[in-house]
Amino acid sequence: PRNFGIDQLISPSDIHLLQAIGDNPESNGRNISEILGITPGAASQQLTKLSKRGLITKVRGQKNEKEISLKLTPLGKTAYDNHAIIHEKVYQKIINRIGLLSPDELCMLERVLIAVESVYDERIEEVRESLSLCGRKPSKCQPREVNA
Repeated sequence: PRNFGIDQLISPSDIHLLQAIGDNPESNGRNISEILGITPGAASQQLTKLSKRGLITKVRGQKNEKEISLKLTPLGKTAYDNHAIIHEKVYQKIINRIGLLSPDELCMLERVLIAVESVYDERIEEVRESLSLCGRKPSKCQPREVNA
């Protein structure tokens, strides 16, 4: 977990959930699950946690009370904005080291970096989950078969 300018640490999966909500205003849990490639149930669990932490609000629809849209709270918006700043700084460092690229090359590079980051974030969460299931420090965990 990292500090994104608020008084609580946020895991990679949670900050990317906030990013999906911030990038897609008025979305709902099903939309977010599709964007992130996770099950609606997993999205619902994470969204409930973010809501309890004061990072998002769930707003019932005016026409349809079953319809719930998601919004960032001011605290969630601060984390979202700081996450975007971190991404921009990283991208700029990489771009500066690569040199001049055409707009098409820049778009492709950005897509590649986002994909790589996403894969690493998922892997980090998988490792954390396997360690928490084991209930021990990494060095004392029983070996388990893990797909790389």
